[in-house]
Amino acid sequence: MYLRIKKYSYLFYLILSLLGGFYAFYYSILGIIYHQGNFNSLEFIQSTWINNYYAKSITFDFWTGVIAGTFFILKEGIRLEIKRVWLFILMTFFIGFAFGFPLFLFYRELKLKKISNNKI
Repeated sequence: MYLRIKKYSYLFYLILSLLGGFYAFYYSILGIIYHQGNFNSLEFIQSTWINNYYAKSITFDFWTGVIAGTFFILKEGIRLEIKRVWLFILMTFFIGFAFGFPLFLFYRELKLKKISNNKI
């Protein structure tokens, strides 16, 4: 069972990345439609940091994960010599953490497979 999971884990990360990217854009578009094209950044910040304790909890949870994930991307990217690792950081912050981080994990799995195939 473990070997099967390990063998196809890269596909799991790719699917997560695609879903994360899709839903980030989907809900952004819904927000733009709901607000008739107006994005009020102050209102957004208040809704996630000030107005609601539940939203604060999720926001702090999210940012803690983003910081840890960004550190992991940099550390692993340098260790495995993944080219253009900075692109994953940009995608994480400009598209979404749910897109950029699983995409990095996908490329990381491919790199690990390539390394293990070269050792044989």
